[in-house]
Amino acid sequence: MGKRGTKKQFHLQFKPMLFVIAAIAVSLTTFIIVGYTKHNNWESSVVATVNDEPITVQEFMPKLVKHRAEVLAYFKKEHNVEPGEDFWTSSFDGEIPAEMLKKIALDECIAIKVQQIAGLEKGLVKDISYSQFLEDLKNENTRRATAIANKKVVYGPQQYTEDVYFAKLFTDMTHKLMDQVNEQHVVSEKEIKLYYEQAIAANKYKKTDTVKVEKIAFPFIAGDDKSKTDAKELAEEVQKKFANGDSLKELSDWVGKHSLIQVESGEQIFDSTTNHEDYMPATHEFTENAVGLSVGQVSEVFEYNKAYYVMKCLEKSDEGFHKLGEVSESIAQLLKDKKYIAYVNDLVKRAAVVMDKEVYRTLKTA
Repeated sequence: MGKRGTKKQFHLQFKPMLFVIAAIAVSLTTFIIVGYTKHNNWESSVVATVNDEPITVQEFMPKLVKHRAEVLAYFKKEHNVEPGEDFWTSSFDGEIPAEMLKKIALDECIAIKVQQIAGLEKGLVKDISYSQFLEDLKNENTRRATAIANKKVVYGPQQYTEDVYFAKLFTDMTHKLMDQVNEQHVVSEKEIKLYYEQAIAANKYKKTDTVKVEKIAFPFIAGDDKSKTDAKELAEEVQKKFANGDSLKELSDWVGKHSLIQVESGEQIFDSTTNHEDYMPATHEFTENAVGLSVGQVSEVFEYNKAYYVMKCLEKSDEGFHKLGEVSESIAQLLKDKKYIAYVNDLVKRAAVVMDKEVYRTLKTA
């Protein structure tokens, strides 16, 4: 038996977190390659087994579909290539799109399977076969259709798709599994304090600076290209004058003489509460523009909520760092997540993965 090589690889971040892909651990997993045993039903063919639990073609294919766009984007960015004839089987500096895509899908399937096996062993689920999952999906959708026909309330979608229902069931199971792992590996106060001290040293958990600015808004009519262009051109002209030292009153007077656009101007204070209390739900983006300015600095023109804006920083104060008590819960959850990821990594590392090379080779990515 040999170990799979660790050549340059393309790794993805999967969400929710419980779909963790232990890329390094998978690369260290021992693989056994066996010959292809032909099945009458291709979809039930086994791509690989993980601790004797099968990953079927039917289970594997959705992961290929899921990551196609990401692999295409990777080769566009790294190799400046567009998909075309023979794209998937061509080599670009030693990287072959089809092989990369299949590896990503396999890594995800292995990480999922080891968690399913753990859930099965701990009694959190009764069956982890994909065929049983598909049967459960069919039954759930039948139940929902019947309930809707009988005018009963159905929460969630009228019908689940395969990927959404799998994600729901898997996430439910992994939450329970994580709870058990956390019970066995409790996050201590010492760990929380140590993480906090290291984070502070790295300038994390800093409170939002309090910033007082002068701002000018140049509204435009949504969907009206001319209105938007006029507002932007005026904002850019005013930004130059603002940066050259013109006062807010002088700018307001100048705009009144040279444009019909009804600008809005005034002072505003941005602080840690701004994200929640001012303006619209996306206010944090507005706040970021303000707190990024130094005293006397004028911002570039930026778009927000049907208007272009220019701001000048008048005052700024450093609010320091959040106290440990203010962030301890979030740190505890972060450390719990880390412990669970380490747990999954270990499961993957120790897993016995047996691949059917012919089934794996035959899988179509295009």
